[in-house]
Amino acid sequence: MTMVRFVCLGVCSIALFVTGTVNSGRVSAQQVGSTAVVSADASQRIVPAPPTPDQRLPLLIDSDVANEIDDLYAISLALAASERFELQGMVATHFAQWAGPDSTDQSFELLQQLLEVSGNQGRFPIARGGDPMQYSKVATSSEGADLIVRLARQASPSNPLWVVVLGAATNTASAILQAPDIQPNLRVVFHARCAHHWPERTVQFNVVGDVIAVQTLLESQAPLVWFDTGTKLTIPYVETKARLAPMGATGKFLHRFRDQKPQFAKATKGFFDVGDIAWLMDPTLCKMEVVSTPRLQRTLAFEGSQRHGEMLRVSEIDVDRTWKLFFDTLAR
Repeated sequence: MTMVRFVCLGVCSIALFVTGTVNSGRVSAQQVGSTAVVSADASQRIVPAPPTPDQRLPLLIDSDVANEIDDLYAISLALAASERFELQGMVATHFAQWAGPDSTDQSFELLQQLLEVSGNQGRFPIARGGDPMQYSKVATSSEGADLIVRLARQASPSNPLWVVVLGAATNTASAILQAPDIQPNLRVVFHARCAHHWPERTVQFNVVGDVIAVQTLLESQAPLVWFDTGTKLTIPYVETKARLAPMGATGKFLHRFRDQKPQFAKATKGFFDVGDIAWLMDPTLCKMEVVSTPRLQRTLAFEGSQRHGEMLRVSEIDVDRTWKLFFDTLAR
């Protein structure tokens, strides 16, 4: 198996140790391999392996769906890919940094609406998440965190629960703090898209939404995918009108949602979160590298650390292939 490891020795200093063939300092899905990698770090943190084509993944989505249009498209892709995902639950999370205390309810209500339109209401549990964490190592109690704990305890290290965090990490981090025993049963994919600042710092919306929660993820033993791409996943309004709107009730709902806000209709509007789900369906869409898990300061700067093992960083998504996968899947 070919592996690239980046060991953070400081905020901007990185040493590269290579075994096998390397393409431009990154590794393809085939190069990373299909077996979970155990970190050489004393913590023995597992590095998530990209899922193989024959796997059907137990999945929970933790999303601030009412914040942005891209969550709706990402969740719809997961709902349509029943051959790939065994959807076990969804958690509605906050986007409190601008929408205030009722943002969780907004996400919950929109999530219910999408599930009703798509014919998935009642198919699996959905729950409200909690408010942003206020103190380090102190969980925020919520139905959402409890749901993650319950589902993770039904999983196992050999058949883990994939938790895709498309918003603030409050609920997933709180679940880990409430029940540290679930960590080997998890594979956490956190949408942290801020590649232009990596590896020095991050200014990403999901990180800012609950910095303590992200610190918790990074410092935990939960196997972590740092999803650091998706900015270029744009599509013109005329194209979703022509291709998506005719695809039944779900397609019509997704396209018409672009009329909710002027920025949703722009040709430059990013559908960032689609990338996380698309990568789980086909990891060859992106480049990957195994990196030392950094510490995150409250100033949003990364600090080199070898105390928290390693994680899988995903970058440079193939935009054309991702949209092809999206439309092919929804057309089934």
